[in-house]
Amino acid sequence: MLDATAVDAYLRVVPLVRSVVRYDAKPWTLNAERRMHHMTRAKLAREWRSAFAWLARTHRVPRAEGAVLIVQPHRAKGRAQDCDACHPAAKAAIDGLVDAGVLKSDGPTDVVEIRYLAALPDSVDGLSIIVCSRPSA
Repeated sequence: MLDATAVDAYLRVVPLVRSVVRYDAKPWTLNAERRMHHMTRAKLAREWRSAFAWLARTHRVPRAEGAVLIVQPHRAKGRAQDCDACHPAAKAAIDGLVDAGVLKSDGPTDVVEIRYLAALPDSVDGLSIIVCSRPSA
């Protein structure tokens, strides 16, 4: 379940198109990545990138320009983590959105902001990316 109150309060200023892409797998953290073998990291990044690309295509997430991306981790159990601890998994997820054509690139002209929300207690581990952009003219 997304913290809709926090998202709505943040995005109240302008009418935006919002799409949510969620992958139910435990996102790896920056600390875990530091201890990981580079081939293990590459395999995880490939999995997450492919999963987010497939999910975005399946759910027909519309193309976003000048997007604000909100990263929302979900924790089934365990200690609370830093808001941006899931950055490596989020980076792979955003690359998947580029692969799916939701974003032209993940550069500063196509993604104007990436915001990390605190992990939410949930029944399963996962990561949601909320894609927000102005409606197309």
